[in-house]
Amino acid sequence: MIVLSVLLLAVAIFALENAQTVTVRFLYWQLQSSVAVVTLAATAAGALVAGLFGLASRLRRWTRGRAATGAARPPALEVLTSTSN
Repeated sequence: MIVLSVLLLAVAIFALENAQTVTVRFLYWQLQSSVAVVTLAATAAGALVAGLFGLASRLRRWTRGRAATGAARPPALEVLTSTSN
């Protein structure tokens, strides 16, 4: 957690120190923005992608664990899908 905090602080300092305008081109898109905005957006996108990969890995491990114990679905889903009259 400390390493992550230091890394985020370094990215924030880098972004604030580089306020020049740059042109970002991707396929047919062209965008002019400051280096700070581009840096922060790239960092946020990278964190989002890493989080999604981590979530997929956790979900895969969870489903393997549930299959190994013989449980079909989590208790919360059983309550939601059960029909009670």
